[in-house]
Amino acid sequence: MRSMTGYGRLTKNIGDYSYNVEIKSLNSKNLNINTSISPLFSPLELHIQNLVKKYFKRGTLRISVDIKLLKTDDIIDVDLGLAKAYYNALNSLINELHLADDVNLEDLLKFKDIVKISIDEKTIDDIWEGAKEVLKEVIETVLKYQKEEGKDLKDFLDGYLTELEDIIIKIEENAQQMKEKYREQLKHNVNSLISNIDSIDENRLEMEIVLLAERADISEEMDRLKSHTRRFKNFLENENNNDSIGQELDFICQEMHRELNTIASKSKILDITNLSLEGRTLVNKIREQVQNLH
Repeated sequence: MRSMTGYGRLTKNIGDYSYNVEIKSLNSKNLNINTSISPLFSPLELHIQNLVKKYFKRGTLRISVDIKLLKTDDIIDVDLGLAKAYYNALNSLINELHLADDVNLEDLLKFKDIVKISIDEKTIDDIWEGAKEVLKEVIETVLKYQKEEGKDLKDFLDGYLTELEDIIIKIEENAQQMKEKYREQLKHNVNSLISNIDSIDENRLEMEIVLLAERADISEEMDRLKSHTRRFKNFLENENNNDSIGQELDFICQEMHRELNTIASKSKILDITNLSLEGRTLVNKIREQVQNLH
């Protein structure tokens, strides 16, 4: 079990390149990858995203990849001929306009086509091999961080789930009282019906019995609620759940909330209504924690 919150950073020299990689992982319903890298190495961005997608299914990932070239002779090309042409043109302009200025290096560097930086495909491949190695190390750091956070979240969820199971037991204990209450109400309604008419309308009597029975019966809701809690607990106890389980648990929370709503609306027993509302509050707390899970 992993949270969606994580952090990792590493600076490492590999060959002729220095890599500084930082990854921050934050909560998000879907997977969002934001990559910061120099335009010079923009061909690596797709490689980075494809690598990251192998390890993360949810969350917002902010990835910074800073690459420094320890050896630059092979990628910098200075067009001396073009530089001389610009120099002569500027000097001619100064002389023609009788200016007191001189042409310096700063003036020439304003012409972007004099100095060109280019990296061939083979060099990009070499740079990617080093970047991939560093990225994997940082990803492992982030995953370790997320697993530690996941352990803390599991402890919270275990505690909340135990409280919810206690509430379910109390609701079941009160459910029998609710049946007795409806039985008494049924007797009262039947007696009232008989006393106000000369003959008993069997159909109406049957309808009254059915309606009251339906109102009193929360057994199906309780069965589903217990099934949801068992399923939730199985997810927590299964150590092989290495994939994204946050969305699955979030769905279970929605279903538990739905059943508790139905129980609260059906019940005419104040204790059951209060217990159902208390259960809904717990489910909301559980869901808040679940939404932090990967």
